[in-house]
Order: sequence, then structure tokens, then C-alpha cells
Amino acid sequence: MRKAPAISMQPLTEADALKAVADVALKADAGLCDLSGDMRRLAASGILARLCAFEGDPRETREQATLLRRIGRASLSVGRLAEGHMNALKLVSLYGTPEQVRRHTNLAWNGAIYGVWGADADPPVRVMSELDGRLRMAGGKRFASGLGTVSHAVVTAKHVDGLRLAIAEVRDPGRADAAAWDTSGMRATASGSYDFNGVTAEALGAADDYLREPHFQGGVWRYAAVQTGGLEALAEEVRRAVSGMDAPGEAQLHRLARIASLAHRARLIVEDAALRVEASGAGAEAVALSLAAREEVEAACLEGIALADRALGTRSFVKGQRAELVRRDLGFFLRQADLDGKLRQVGAALCAAEAPIGEVWEG
Repeated sequence: MRKAPAISMQPLTEADALKAVADVALKADAGLCDLSGDMRRLAASGILARLCAFEGDPRETREQATLLRRIGRASLSVGRLAEGHMNALKLVSLYGTPEQVRRHTNLAWNGAIYGVWGADADPPVRVMSELDGRLRMAGGKRFASGLGTVSHAVVTAKHVDGLRLAIAEVRDPGRADAAAWDTSGMRATASGSYDFNGVTAEALGAADDYLREPHFQGGVWRYAAVQTGGLEALAEEVRRAVSGMDAPGEAQLHRLARIASLAHRARLIVEDAALRVEASGAGAEAVALSLAAREEVEAACLEGIALADRALGTRSFVKGQRAELVRRDLGFFLRQADLDGKLRQVGAALCAAEAPIGEVWEG
């Protein structure tokens, strides 16, 4: 997808947009506003367009990892929606027809927000019939991030020939159930359920395209980048607290140094994974690195949360404090599906590699 100018809002600088997102994060968590305004800010600053430019340039990939990290630092919930928007349009660019790519790119330029809804409710989404590239579906989705903000969702649907992808408009409030999202963290994402019974959507790609690597499991670098931004936000809260002390003790200085080092380590492995997965000809070893990066980010974040709790004390648990929101959202966001299976896949790829440890992910 080629790059496009910012859209339909007074232009903002990247810094101004991210500051505005951070400034309303507590309000969004409290349910006093949704994330549509934040997504418009990201669009007006050009951030969304840059996230969805898929030319394959390594500099572009590195910039996208940086943008996801910075959005996550401002708001993990907004980062989740921005990553979903990017993921959806990436799937369109990979598996869509030229006409679909043009049309959905134009819709995104003009304010449409996309998401990827893969988690099935009971009963799951399935294809009931297909005619002229349109799929009539039944069933429902859960963990449908961005209810009320996302206008188009790329959804998975079971079919006799495999797992199909479809692009559906999801603007009908009568089908959305935000009350189904009753969690302690990432509340602002409004990731409730959506009823697809009787919905007709356009088919995207062929059966099981969604599962193709390196862009299925390999794509976990995107949300790991957002999570790294959350760790940076927590580290910044520790930095502000420690630097504001008259005479910070040695233990506090050590905590600050450690959490900053963890954030830096997470950033480096995520950037490396992004560059390898998005490179032409990426294979199983690149996917394994991306999965390993996710594991490293989780470990860094969990240690970072513990360090912040020690450094900040009760402030980490006081509602209305930014540190409390970040640790709560981050702790929840780290819980992804089949984490043991992801790590098992990394080990299997390392066993199958011809190069020794230390060289497997080189070159």
C-alpha cells in the first residue's frame, strides 16, 4: 500500500497526537469516552497511514515498530486498536484483489478503522453460503476489539474447505455487546462480542490464507512492540518518581536502571524480529524469532511491573494514577492465547535448524 496524506481532521504533529492520546487514557479507561477520537488523532497526524504502508523497505518496518511502541507508551488500549488496524490492512494487501486493496485503502484514508476479529464465540462464525465473492455467515465473535470505533473487521469463518477470511462492516450497534467485556485491564478497547448471524461480507483470499507464515504467528512482533511501549511508560513513571526524590537511595537507582534496561532489551529484540519477518523470503526461523521476541517482552514486562511496584509503592495501585492504569493494562495484555504452544514452536524451530545457537538468527 502506498503512503497517503493525513485525513479529515486539522493536521497534528506525531508528538501532539500521542500526547493527546496519553492525556485522555485515564478518561477512556473510566468509560467516559471511546477511542474513536484517539484513532482520528492518529489518522490526522499521519501515523495510521505510515503504519499501513507496506512497501517492504527495512527503514519503513523499523519506523512501524517505533510507531507501535510509541502509541503503546501513550495508551496500550489505543495501541491495541492501531495494531489491529495495521494487521487488517496488511491482510488485505497480502490476500486481496487489486480492486479490494484500492478500495479498502481509500476507505482507510477517509476515516474507516479496521480490526481483525479472530476469536470465536459459541457458536463460532461459519460460512453458510457463498455467491459472487460474498459470504453469508452465522455465529459470533468475542474479544472483538474496538466496538463502536472499528467500522470494518477482517473476520475468520469456518468453511468446509478450511478457514476463510471475510471483510465485514461492523457498524450495527444492535449486533454489538460491549457488556461482554468485563475485565480489569484494557477496558477502553471495548472488546465485547458481535453477532454475525445473517451478515453478508466480502470474501478475502483463499481458504487458510490467514494461517500462512510468516505473517500469522510471525506477526506477533506487532503487539509485542505495543507492549514494549507499555513497559517504557511504566519505566518513565519510575524515572519521574526517583528523579523527584531529594536523595534517592541506591536501591531506587538500581530499580530505575534495571527497568530502563529491560525496556531497551525488549525494543531491540522486537525491532530485529520485525525486520526479519517482514523481509522478502522470510521463513520458519524468522517466525521463531518473532515468537521468541514475544516471550522476551513478556518476561521483561513482568519483571518491570515488579520493579515498578517496589519503586512506586502504593501509587502502583491507586486508581486515577497513570502507573496503576499502565500496570493493569499491561498485565492483562500480556495474556495471549496458547503461550506455551508459541514457545514450543520456537524450540522445535531451533532443533530443526542447521546453525548452532548464536548463529540461527544471524544473516
